[in-house]
Amino acid sequence: MPVITDIHKLGKLSRSSRDTLIVIAGVALTFVLSSQFDLAERVTAWLLTYEYAQLDEIPLTLFVFVLLSVWFSQRRMQEIHAEIQRRKQTEMQLRNSQQLYITLFDGDLTGNVVLDVEGNIGMHNRAFDRICRPLSTNRNASRLFSFHWPEFVLQLQHHKEINFNKLQIRRPDGLPCYVGARFIYVPAEDIHDDAQIHGYLVDMTEQCLVEQDLERTLKENRVLARHAMQVQEQERKYIASEIHDETGQYLTAIRMDALALQKSSPDQANVIAVRIASNTQHVQQSIRRLIKHLRPPALDSLGLIGAVERLVNDWKKLNARIECHLALDIGEQALNEDINIVAFRVVQEALTNISRHAQASEVWIDIKVMMRQDKPALQIEIRDNGKGMDTTQATEGVGLVGMRERIESLQGSFKLMSGLQAGTMITGLIPLPGPQHALPTETSTSNSGVNDYATP
Repeated sequence: MPVITDIHKLGKLSRSSRDTLIVIAGVALTFVLSSQFDLAERVTAWLLTYEYAQLDEIPLTLFVFVLLSVWFSQRRMQEIHAEIQRRKQTEMQLRNSQQLYITLFDGDLTGNVVLDVEGNIGMHNRAFDRICRPLSTNRNASRLFSFHWPEFVLQLQHHKEINFNKLQIRRPDGLPCYVGARFIYVPAEDIHDDAQIHGYLVDMTEQCLVEQDLERTLKENRVLARHAMQVQEQERKYIASEIHDETGQYLTAIRMDALALQKSSPDQANVIAVRIASNTQHVQQSIRRLIKHLRPPALDSLGLIGAVERLVNDWKKLNARIECHLALDIGEQALNEDINIVAFRVVQEALTNISRHAQASEVWIDIKVMMRQDKPALQIEIRDNGKGMDTTQATEGVGLVGMRERIESLQGSFKLMSGLQAGTMITGLIPLPGPQHALPTETSTSNSGVNDYATP
């Protein structure tokens, strides 16, 4: 058994090592046999026995032996050289295969990752790092995914493959990330290997965010459509009430007085004429209220500045407990009708919301024309020191959505800033057509917190 074990060990040696051992063993065996059986003396005696085998022929024999040794050595060197070339070619093919693998794996737009059943990352490409970065220092991806990892591994072992059309990634930096994912379970080939999970992720963040924006826009459109229907019905009800309760009654009275005037005496005619004039005045006042409700006539006669000043003065009379500060600076800029209407309605809606919900004691209204990114724009800024609201929890009401839609319909931007017990500030920027001169430039607003807008 020891001999067989030694033979197996010799079989694991390289060819050069085996050749060296054979040469050493041959020299040692020759020395032992020569000393044991006196081979040198016997060979010499045998050579002296025959005349044709002289001792001077031994150098020639040695020369032939050397030639054969050189020939065998040259042959061996050729074999070694061929082996070296074969190994170099194999190494080159291996490097090319590795480079191709790296190009396909690391250059793929799909995020590829190899995990163990514990979620530890064994290997991943740059796309995976870009999707999920920055990776945690412990190199464990189980917390990146929105599902429970142990249950997921059990299901994956059962189904062998699981696909996700939309999977949320919990990035360590907190940025939103959504992917389409496929996970494949690869069992261990033997007891010395570990099972693996191969993951393939496709970044769908931009698409999902666009879908969320679209869904939010559709929701706002549905709210606006419902609000528009409600407003339309309220307007119709208001107009019908005004015509029926006010205008209709006075017109009926005028008609009756006109019929009675034909049969009345001169003294009665004077009384009826006075009554007709009074009823006519009431009809005119009712029509003026109706026209003012449908469209502020001050916009046509006084422009935006005069209309806003009149609106604020009327609002102050109804809300005497709230101090209102008004600043208007649009210079001699002539604004078109659409901008005037939007600016007026935004101020009107904001004041309505403040009187109903803000519980404020002071309000600041600032309307001015300024340069924004080298282009003129009308800035509407309205803020109060009321109770405010948590913008991360509350959704925009119909009034805020209406203001946003009005401003954005003119390619403008709308911004809401508020906080609990920190007041509310809305800012609308509406781009203006045409060249402007000597306009103030937009200044950066402090963003240290919403409390900055609670007081002037």
